Amino acid sequence: PEAPPSASSAPHPHREADFISLLELPGWKQSGPGSFHVADGVATPQGGMGLWWFSGRMFTNFVLRLEFVQEQTAADSGLFLRFPDPGTDPWIAVKQGHEVEIGDPEPAPENPTWRTGSIYPFQASLRANTRPAGQWNTLEVVAVGHHYTVRINDEVVTTWTDPDQRSAAGYIGLQNYDDGKTVRFRRLRLKD
Repeated sequence: PEAPPSASSAPHPHREADFISLLELPGWKQSGPGSFHVADGVATPQGGMGLWWFSGRMFTNFVLRLEFVQEQTAADSGLFLRFPDPGTDPWIAVKQGHEVEIGDPEPAPENPTWRTGSIYPFQASLRANTRPAGQWNTLEVVAVGHHYTVRINDEVVTTWTDPDQRSAAGYIGLQNYDDGKTVRFRRLRLKD
């Protein structure tokens, strides 16, 4: 008999038709310095360090998919999950939510949780699995209860269960840095 597929090659069980496209919805806000500009479906950060977040509603259990491109080697950003209303303080997302890291310092990150796909600072990804700078990548996060699975370019790179169970519901946001390096986003969509 054939062996079952590994987790990294298992098909995605969620149909694209079931997802809502968040970038097309009103309710995005900036917390802290900087801003995001959306043109032709691509969200580009300017300045920072801040947090651009979707205030339309909180999310509990979900599958989130997006595409990102690191315009320069080691361009840094993050996807924030399940944080409370940050008001004017973008650090609320860091301290009370969870961050899926986007950033690949070369030749290797000093801290492995700085690698793309990691849940910073708690769980390092097995590897970044990103394409060279200038090429688009896919990212998928499945969050159910306190369990997280992260796929980069269709490969599972991180699985983690939060032992502290600190954040089971909250908002979604993107990080922007004022470091001269740019991470752009597109096709941000989510399914409950």
